[in-house]
Amino acid sequence: MAALTLRNFTPDDIPQITALQQAYQHTYSHAAVIPGEVYLSPGFENGRNIFCAFDEQGILQGYAPLLPVLTDSPDLPHTVWAEVKAHPRCPSPEQAKDALFERVVQRACQAASAVPGHAVNLTFQYHPSETSSIDYVSRRGCTYSESVFRLRRDLAEALPLVPAPESLDIRRWHMDTEAEQQAYVQARNEAFPEALTTLADWQAFLASPSWQEGTTLTTFDGPEVVGCVSAYWDETISQMTGCKAAYTEYIFVRSSWRGRGIAAHLIAQSLAYLKEQGREAAFLEVKAANENALGLYLRLGYRKVDETRIYVLAL
Repeated sequence: MAALTLRNFTPDDIPQITALQQAYQHTYSHAAVIPGEVYLSPGFENGRNIFCAFDEQGILQGYAPLLPVLTDSPDLPHTVWAEVKAHPRCPSPEQAKDALFERVVQRACQAASAVPGHAVNLTFQYHPSETSSIDYVSRRGCTYSESVFRLRRDLAEALPLVPAPESLDIRRWHMDTEAEQQAYVQARNEAFPEALTTLADWQAFLASPSWQEGTTLTTFDGPEVVGCVSAYWDETISQMTGCKAAYTEYIFVRSSWRGRGIAAHLIAQSLAYLKEQGREAAFLEVKAANENALGLYLRLGYRKVDETRIYVLAL
């Protein structure tokens, strides 16, 4: 077996990580190539939450990022999203993956200990075609949990006309101040206590290239944030795919205002905004089990185009 050196990620590793992902995508065409700047976001704690395995020549043979999403809700588990990926030409892929997997488990438990008293779910997400990765995490004890659908809305088709809810203020909101950003994070976390985000993570997204032409369509009741849809795109991805793609994501309505058609109106407005900006299609992801949201998206003209599957190991 070749000797491997494991260490934490540094920004200088981005070119090798990108090259490894591209080689993996060449083998598994549905796998995404994650932009390198994503690994600089606060959730990865300056590389503390990313492990890299190098051979004796300093060539990256595998890497493993993990992103802890800790909850303060007493009945919910912590979710630690993870990946363990070896280069397709790695001479000892199992050796590299085993070493990285052990580091991921140790770090996941360590990160979760910051908010004790919760179960910890180590969570992987794969396209069904990624058979080697699925086989590996299954051998390590992960079991299939649920599916996530990727939906596409063709913006060349007629867009839905959804009436605006009465007595609420609806506007495009770019969140230029920290106070606005904090108000958004608080409202979103109330809507999704199982998937909390932090102000630092949201600010990192707002500083990304994806957000420069993006905005939210947001509903307010006086000063309160009621619901929101983020509409944005990434030109680099559009150039790679040949489609002027955009995203309608982070869709939420706080519980006290649900059932009033707010989400449908916000999504319709976000689609109109993206069409104004010359985008050709809008994408989003939704859990297959979320039947209410899935039904709404299908009624608004989205169509299922792909599926990924989530595998979980309870630590």
